[in-house]
Amino acid sequence: MAVFRTLLRLAVIVAGAVVGLALFLLAALAFVVFAVVRLLTGRKPDLTFRVNRNPWASRSQPAGDVVDVEAREVAEPGVASAPTPATRTAALPLRGPEQG
Repeated sequence: MAVFRTLLRLAVIVAGAVVGLALFLLAALAFVVFAVVRLLTGRKPDLTFRVNRNPWASRSQPAGDVVDVEAREVAEPGVASAPTPATRTAALPLRGPEQG
């Protein structure tokens, strides 16, 4: 009976090793096929994993273009202030964005 138990244990170990090796080879083959297809179609293989750290957080829209502008303070109408080089220029009219 001990011989039968040893042979059964050995058969289970060998079967597990064969299944594990088959899964590993399948994953390696899938990786190679994925990389070759992406390279042949002219795309760089993107192998990064994206993890959403907080799945309950709201999804924010990507930021638009960042524009660096020179700003200056504009005095309130009716408030007297000493003229400075920045306030000596003509004030620009304040109006909303133009709809096109």
